Amino acid sequence: MVGDPLAAHQSEQANRISDEVIRQSVEHQQTIQASAEQKWKKAHDALVQIVRHLDADYFDACQKSGRAIESFDDEALHLWIVARIKSLQNRLLQATRPDNTSALQNNLTEALRKIEVLQQEEKNLRRINQELRSDNQQLSIHLNAIQQVQRTITPPPEAQADSIQDSKLDAPKTTSEPDWMLDWRSGRTFSKESTAIILMGETGKCLRPSLIELLAKKLNLTLPNGSLPETFNRLINFDSNGGLVEVLEVFQQTGASTGGNHPDLLRLTERGRVAYQYLAGYQALENEYDRLIRKHKSPEHTVPNIQAAEALIEFGDYEVIEQAPDIQLPDGSVFIPDLVARHRRTGETIFVEVERDTGKNRGTRVVKWKNVLNATNGNIFVICDNISCERAIQTEINQALEGIRFNSRLTNINSLRKGKRAQDGGIWLSVKRTQ
Repeated sequence: MVGDPLAAHQSEQANRISDEVIRQSVEHQQTIQASAEQKWKKAHDALVQIVRHLDADYFDACQKSGRAIESFDDEALHLWIVARIKSLQNRLLQATRPDNTSALQNNLTEALRKIEVLQQEEKNLRRINQELRSDNQQLSIHLNAIQQVQRTITPPPEAQADSIQDSKLDAPKTTSEPDWMLDWRSGRTFSKESTAIILMGETGKCLRPSLIELLAKKLNLTLPNGSLPETFNRLINFDSNGGLVEVLEVFQQTGASTGGNHPDLLRLTERGRVAYQYLAGYQALENEYDRLIRKHKSPEHTVPNIQAAEALIEFGDYEVIEQAPDIQLPDGSVFIPDLVARHRRTGETIFVEVERDTGKNRGTRVVKWKNVLNATNGNIFVICDNISCERAIQTEINQALEGIRFNSRLTNINSLRKGKRAQDGGIWLSVKRTQ
C-alpha cells in the first residue's frame, strides 16, 4: 500500500489553506501599511493647515526660505502650535483690558474665530489619530490570529509523516479475517453496508441524516430512498454479538433547538473500526462527535457546531478547518473560535461563532464579543440555531459593542434548511456594517 489517501488529502488541503493564509497575511500587512500612511498623511496635513491658520506670514516665509512647513515632523509642528496658541491666549488677555480701543476688540473677535477653527481641526485630528490607532491594533491582532491558525493547520513534514504512520499502527497484523467478516462479505447487502462503513471511517461523520446523504451520493442514488436508512439499521443490529455501528444516547432534552428532534448520532463500534481496517487498510478517522465534545460544553452545543460546519460547506461554499485553534490575544485573554472556515471562491478566512437560543450571562457575553471583535478585525460571523436566537444575538452584539465600529453577518440553521437566502443569494441573512 503506497500511503493513506485520507492523510494525503488532508495534507494537500492543509497546504492549500496555508498558502492562502500566507497570501492573506501579506495582504493584511499591506493594508496596515497603506492605511497607516494614508491616515498619517491626512493627520500631518491637518497640522500643517493649523500652522497656516495661526500665522500665514510665518507659513509663507518658511515656504520661500526653502524649508516648507510640510517638511517639519509632527513633533515640531505640535510644539510650534502649542507655543502659538499660548501667545494668542496672552493677546486675548491684553485685549480684554478696559483701556484698549475698538481695534483691539476686532482683533479679539478674529482671534476667537481662529481659535474656534483650530479647536475643530484639533478635534478632527484627534479623531483621525484614534481611528488610525484602533484600525492598526485590530489589523495587527487579526493578522496574529490568522498566523496562529496557519501554524495549527501546517504541521512540519515530520509530523505529517508520523501521522500517516500512526494511522497504520492498529491495522490488522494478519491477512486472515475473522469468520464474521467472511460471512459478511458473502452476504447480498455487503456492497452497500461496506460502503457505509468506509464512508464513516474516512470522514468521521456522525449525523445520521448527513451520512445517508453522503451514502446516496456515493452509490448514485436519489433521495428519499428507504434502503439507505435500512443499511444503517442493519449495521446497528449486525448480529448476535453486537453491531458495527452504534447510536449514541447523549441528549438530555428531547427537541432540537434547530427544529424537530435531535438527529441520531452514529459511531463505529470497536468491531466496526476493525471492519474498516480490513476494508481500507488503515485506522478509521476519529468520530467528529468524540473530537468536538472535548471542546464544547454539551451535546446540545456540539451538534449545532457540526450542523453549522455542514451548512457552511453545503450552502455557503466554504471549506471548514477541522481543528480550530485556541488563539492568544495580546491582552493575555484567549479567543476560542467555534469554527474556522475559508471561502472557496474568494479565499477569505473567517472565524465563526455558533450560538444557541439559551439564557446567557451578560457580563461574560460582553467580554466574549469584545474578544471576537479583536480577533476578527471587527468582522463578526455568527451561525445560530434558529431565527429567534439570530435576532437575540444581533441585539446582544449591538449592546456589547455600542459605540464601536464593526461589521456583523449572522444566519441560522433552521432558515437555511428551509431554503431561505439573503438578497445576494448568500447564507448571511442579517448583515450590519458600521465600518
